[in-house]
Amino acid sequence: MFGKKKEKKNFEGITIYTAFHHVNGLPIPENVLCEVFSYPDRIDFKSGTTEIKLPKEKITDISIKTDTEIQQQLVSSAGGAIAGAMLFGSLGAIIGGRVKTKKVKTTTNYLIITYKSENELKYIGFDIQNNPSSADKLVKEFQKSNSASGVKIEL
Repeated sequence: MFGKKKEKKNFEGITIYTAFHHVNGLPIPENVLCEVFSYPDRIDFKSGTTEIKLPKEKITDISIKTDTEIQQQLVSSAGGAIAGAMLFGSLGAIIGGRVKTKKVKTTTNYLIITYKSENELKYIGFDIQNNPSSADKLVKEFQKSNSASGVKIEL
């Protein structure tokens, strides 16, 4: 009865609430879970005790980007060594068991928020692998709200 009161979050006015792992762009460590609160006029980011507010009029783009990487993985073929030995003796075992290179394709999706800060474009990146539908909602919300007005940048 006399324990700590559970803090209730006030979700009043929030259009989208989600959480992603931070990649870069905010003053918080990489790979830390970051809560994202979208309001009609701003997006708030919260991680631990750090809270950051980004007014929507500064945002120039919100998009999902795919980073495809091909990694080299060395794989030894034990099955090839056995088959080679049965067919061609010890020389076949050597050739069949040699280390082969196998390409592994890894695709990572990121939510990229581009914004203008003191006449300079800056970026905030999140890994959205665990929550792609919420990232898509943020992109659609941005596109819907900016379809009429657009963003004008003077170079």
